[in-house]
Amino acid sequence: MATFFHNITTTLTQDLLTAGDNVNNVKSITFANVDSTNDAKVDLFLNKSDSNFYILKNVLIPLGSTLVLGPEDGVAFNNSSNGYSMRTQVDDGSTTAVAVDIIIKWV
Repeated sequence: MATFFHNITTTLTQDLLTAGDNVNNVKSITFANVDSTNDAKVDLFLNKSDSNFYILKNVLIPLGSTLVLGPEDGVAFNNSSNGYSMRTQVDDGSTTAVAVDIIIKWV
């Protein structure tokens, strides 16, 4: 099983997987709130051109907590060059960055 690791420390939208990475068989995505003071509000979405398709929207991950998405949560998608990118945006519900570690596992 292969793995991607991301440390998110900004409120800017971040690419987790870009179209063409060919990670089509995602098994799990783990979000760990590693911030020292804030709860995290997480968006996770697929993107193609100007269209976003949300998997998570404004999901609260309390300070020191972890959220795990598995195959039953529909995390597999077409990540070919003609497919979708996977992106995230994390903040505290306003404009403060919250540190979140994201791990993507696939076969």
